Amino acid sequence: MNITINIVELATELAENEMIKYFSESLELYSDEDEDCIVYTDEAQYIFDELYDKYYAIIEHTKVNF
Repeated sequence: MNITINIVELATELAENEMIKYFSESLELYSDEDEDCIVYTDEAQYIFDELYDKYYAIIEHTKVNF
């Protein structure tokens, strides 16, 4: 059985969720927000990039056997 996962989408969702959970009260996350896209502040973008890279690597190196 094969399962296809969009690594970019999953890593993005996980990174964004962690940012909101742990940093939204102590850090201004968004510099601009409209219906089409979210623009993080420079500090929030740096944190997002670090979290994204972490999750991308974990997902990429995970192998699930059924």
